Amino acid sequence: MPDFVAIGSFDGVHRGHRRMIRAAMREALRAGMRSRVVYFPVPPKFFFSGERENCLITLPEERERLIASLRPDVVEPLPFTREVSLMPAREFFSEMILGRYRAGGLCVGPDFAVGRGREGHLNFLREACGREGVALRKVPFSMRGGHRISSSLIRAHLRAGAVEEANVCLGWDYSVSGPVIRGAGLGRKLGFPTANVGADPAKILPPGIFAATVKAAGGVHRAVVNVGRRPTVDTLGSRVILEAHILDFSRSIYGRAIEVTFLKHLRPERRFASKESLIRHIRSDIAAARRFFSRR
Repeated sequence: MPDFVAIGSFDGVHRGHRRMIRAAMREALRAGMRSRVVYFPVPPKFFFSGERENCLITLPEERERLIASLRPDVVEPLPFTREVSLMPAREFFSEMILGRYRAGGLCVGPDFAVGRGREGHLNFLREACGREGVALRKVPFSMRGGHRISSSLIRAHLRAGAVEEANVCLGWDYSVSGPVIRGAGLGRKLGFPTANVGADPAKILPPGIFAATVKAAGGVHRAVVNVGRRPTVDTLGSRVILEAHILDFSRSIYGRAIEVTFLKHLRPERRFASKESLIRHIRSDIAAARRFFSRR
């Protein structure tokens, strides 16, 4: 049975990606084919740039889970290797799209291209698909405030701490997972114990102070989250850390995996003149988070 195929990095599985995947699923159903989503675990732009830290909206396993939740028939990774990067467009089309994936249809966006140096743009695909009897479906961009929703736009929002706007573009609330690791114990000494999260270095960590939820110990809990370098009391050599003060929670969760979901940016991280000033602002952050949750 041939497949109706969508290929891309799909980092974030944002609103535009979901539109593309659902279009492939509809076309597959209409044509009596299977729907197949093929994703690059490392986006080609990072393969070429060598960027490996603070760059991914979704880790490969998160991406696969999000794509699978849309329920296409097949989801599979295609590692973007040097061999793949050097394939001419005609070779990629014949060996991968026709050969490996047995495509009877192809779903693409307006800027989609295949082959070495992105040489195989839409005109190439129209000609190649027409020659081989492959249906080609072009899906328009999803827009937000006059801008095209893209992974690059969402990365920019996250790196600026603008999680509310990132969440709107994503269509889901951004989260970071990892084990709870031991820190310097500073939060506990200040009266606000925190869970330090050992996040994957590739994940983008939005900077600032946030109202968030934490999935831990079998439940979902409200929290105030700090992502930054602790400029007032630098105990970790200016390394960026993610720490969550879970509200009304006193259980030990060291070593356990938790998931932090970012909901609202409260303020940027800043240096305070004293620990006393820091403590006053932490109390203010907790109060602001509680007000946010009471209105939500």
